[in-house]
Amino acid sequence: MKPVVCNEGIVLTTFTTFMDFRFMDKILYPKQTLYQERMNSYWSDSAALTPYCIALPESAEDVSTIMKVIVHNECQFGIRGGGHGSFAFFMNKTVYDEERNLALVQPGGHWQDVYDTLSPHGVTVTGGRAGTVGVGGFVTGGGNSFHGASHGFSCDTVVNFEVVLADGSIANANATHNADLWRAMKGSSGNLALITRVDMYPIEFVDKSNPVIWGGNLLYDESKGNALIDALVDFNENVHNDENSSSIVYWAYLPNIGTIVNAAVENTTAVDRMSTVTRVLGAGQPAGYRNIWFTSTFTNNAKIMKYAVEEYNKLNTKLEKLMPSPTSGLNTLCMFQPITKSHASEGVLNGGNVMGLDKYTEDGNLILFVVTWAANGLENEEAAFPLMRAYIEDVEAKAKELDAFCPWKFVNYAHISQDALSTVGDEALAKLRAASRTWDPKGVFQSLRVSGFKIPF
Repeated sequence: MKPVVCNEGIVLTTFTTFMDFRFMDKILYPKQTLYQERMNSYWSDSAALTPYCIALPESAEDVSTIMKVIVHNECQFGIRGGGHGSFAFFMNKTVYDEERNLALVQPGGHWQDVYDTLSPHGVTVTGGRAGTVGVGGFVTGGGNSFHGASHGFSCDTVVNFEVVLADGSIANANATHNADLWRAMKGSSGNLALITRVDMYPIEFVDKSNPVIWGGNLLYDESKGNALIDALVDFNENVHNDENSSSIVYWAYLPNIGTIVNAAVENTTAVDRMSTVTRVLGAGQPAGYRNIWFTSTFTNNAKIMKYAVEEYNKLNTKLEKLMPSPTSGLNTLCMFQPITKSHASEGVLNGGNVMGLDKYTEDGNLILFVVTWAANGLENEEAAFPLMRAYIEDVEAKAKELDAFCPWKFVNYAHISQDALSTVGDEALAKLRAASRTWDPKGVFQSLRVSGFKIPF
């Protein structure tokens, strides 16, 4: 579907319509302090759009009004979730419904807020492993959590989505009501509706009065890298023996340290509240840089991971010469995460999704790979992009040579150029297209929404 180009006349007409709805007290303009605060709260400067205005809904009814105005005037829009701000009322609340045993989570907050709210009740949910991750985009993209092997992706634990549809109507989607929309919302990114609340099954701690986990970072010297990859392969093969366990191995190139692997030079692991662990992990992902992410998926193959690391070290040398870290703030990551058969099967058991992963895990567990770049300055991002793209293309070519390549791309990690939704497979894509035709027949989320992945028709 052809995107609609939004001009100043359309924007002015939209403003006038908001005035008619007496909605102007919830609209921010570029010269306002709060507008700038919202812009500054983006985790990634690369993700920051510069809109004519920012609408700040406080309820599903507000979102409904906004959607009706936008669609009526054919005005382009973007969707913003948690970011890194901490504002008092912009749909970022979490409530634990003890009677129904559900966590009711609004999409505008961060997972840290969710965990802090749920912890006193002795429960948690399948949210982000770093507390600074926003709720809305994480869930709609799938969401990989500490509990992936035991509970599937975050979206698979959603009992109900409260949403605003393209026509501005408020709807609920669950296993018994609008089930096709509920299923298609899981892994489709922002393509079908605006989420105003997600109702999630909570995970109860064994001792609800002491809701603790063991977790943290183990920091290794680079010389231990190959041994850690071998250990990760073994862990991935045997995670079915303890599906409550989770592991990530990553290489980090940091300006004042060099290349490290996550003989432990530093050990932050501890038995502590999950909200404490996620706060520590979130502190290791500072905001305010420009960012480039690329992802891929491999079979559980040590050779391709070791190759990816070898080439990653060469990549860092090239980047350092191009943009010296003392002035650019250059830092990179090379990360491997197990994706088990149970990640996919839990999704099927919980009503299905449109991630399409089950077809790829039939022959065994997988490795989810992501390489990230961060630095200051648009000019550095433009210089780094071709190197990052060449790197991921080279690694994928090697994976194909080793018969270790899987075409599936994880929406939450993929670069926009990787067209992640086209990799979910024919069956999942057919369900997603059908849901779009049913719930967004005019293609509002394909033509007016300017950010994120679009459904390949």
